[in-house]
Amino acid sequence: MGAKFLLVIGLSKTLSTSDYGVFSLILTSLTFLIFFLGLDFYNFSHREIIDNDSAKIQIVINQFWLHVLCYVIYLPLIYIIFASNTIPIMYFLPFYILLILEHIGQELFRFLNLFNKPNQANITLFVRTALWILLMVLIEIIWRGEDLSISSILNFWIVGSLSAIIYGVGFFIFKSPVKLKNINFFILDFKWVKKGVKISIPFFLGTIAYKAIEYSDRYMIDWFMSKEDVGVYSFYTNFANIINIIVNTITVTLLVPNLLRSVSAGVVEDIKIKIENFTRELYLTTIGVSLIIVFLIFPILTWLNKEEFSNQISIYFIVLMANIIFNISLFYHFMLYAYKKDKLIFKPTFYACIINIMLNIVFIPMFGIIAAAISTLVSFSIILVLKRKYWLKIRPI
Repeated sequence: MGAKFLLVIGLSKTLSTSDYGVFSLILTSLTFLIFFLGLDFYNFSHREIIDNDSAKIQIVINQFWLHVLCYVIYLPLIYIIFASNTIPIMYFLPFYILLILEHIGQELFRFLNLFNKPNQANITLFVRTALWILLMVLIEIIWRGEDLSISSILNFWIVGSLSAIIYGVGFFIFKSPVKLKNINFFILDFKWVKKGVKISIPFFLGTIAYKAIEYSDRYMIDWFMSKEDVGVYSFYTNFANIINIIVNTITVTLLVPNLLRSVSAGVVEDIKIKIENFTRELYLTTIGVSLIIVFLIFPILTWLNKEEFSNQISIYFIVLMANIIFNISLFYHFMLYAYKKDKLIFKPTFYACIINIMLNIVFIPMFGIIAAAISTLVSFSIILVLKRKYWLKIRPI
């Protein structure tokens, strides 16, 4: 996490503000499209594995073939982003390769955590988010003395993602108690997949709505203003998103699977303990990280020495508050998820997404990038209020 953070901050100084805007659009598009490839299917498959552990290998195989189909179907749709020149066409091939590798790496990380292998999960995470960055700095900057370019970053990133996948798959192969010769990798249970897609649709739509809140403003800033403005806005949102990354990695991925198991088992006292642990860790991590990065922004702005960034410092505090509110709402999100109240998860995010897009369309042309930040704050506040309301209404304990 530290390496990726330093990369994003370092690029804001070494790249021109316009190129930094292009790189931010690449990151945004990768993050957004990964969810289209995944369809949030893991929400269904993970609950199936928890309820029927003996079938986990076949479940993983079914999910893999579903995603392969998505890789093929979405290829022409992804090309549209580049054909419209939102991102230069020269980056299409490395972008598409990286998109697939990052999605596979993300699913491996989730499955390793689900199978109570957090050390192996974090090794894959380290390789695909940090090790390649460290190697890139050593090779390109220290050894070769070259300035980083968007192309070189994408190439190193591809190597890092591929290496993480090789490690994760290798671990499953060599540590699995089931022999490979006893597994049929080419059987796909269409009925099961169809059921899973149907159940996953509310999660998928909710995720897309949330990601639209988080990322669509950058495309609108690009449309209404310029890539330089995208660069400035992305710098502050990337910085504030450190909260989300750390909370998701340290708290959500490690504690939520055990919370789901407790709810599935139905032991009330154990559920209460897991809820207490999750709440405590969620609040401590969110508040602790927020306090740290509030003070980090000022020395970094001094180091960057870019007036176009320092003039928009108010953006930072608005999006920081928005992310704090969003992370607080995660407690109510996962409690609704644990008790399978899927529609109640989708509704708040859908309402907030519609409001967010409307606010951005109306106010970004009038007030600039600060309007995008305020729209995000309003949207995440709506999500928190509504999910809390729904949870208090249905909570069984």
